[in-house]
Amino acid sequence: MRIAALVTLGFASALSLASALPADAADRSFMPDENGQIVFVTPSRNIGCTYIPKGGTEMYKPDDGGPELGCDRIEPKYIRLILSATGKAFVFEMEGDTACCDDVNVLNYGDRWKAGPFTCMSDESGLTCRRKDGHGFFASRNKYTVD
Repeated sequence: MRIAALVTLGFASALSLASALPADAADRSFMPDENGQIVFVTPSRNIGCTYIPKGGTEMYKPDDGGPELGCDRIEPKYIRLILSATGKAFVFEMEGDTACCDDVNVLNYGDRWKAGPFTCMSDESGLTCRRKDGHGFFASRNKYTVD
């Protein structure tokens, strides 16, 4: 009985992820920078993301050992959305950070990016990022959600 519930839960998570991230999206990949992290932005440059691989980088090591995906939304209010290796995504409301969103790696509308357990999909309505277990976040200029 317990196994059947876990299989059902896993299947439901997979369906949730599949419905949020279309199968016909173009896959994009970006090379890690000199610190070993991958940075990309949405076409509007209002959202910028940094992927930290498992084990972290010389500059930053996630508390849980990583991997970690953090995305900053600039307008209308600066927030940082974080998705760690386990657990639900969470949000930090911040005053601002000038380090975001002018990178040359652009995740164009309709493109999908994958690294480690994370997948992000960029479209005109915003950016959706999920971990393989279905937890993730959505961010746009108008709203954000975490789960």
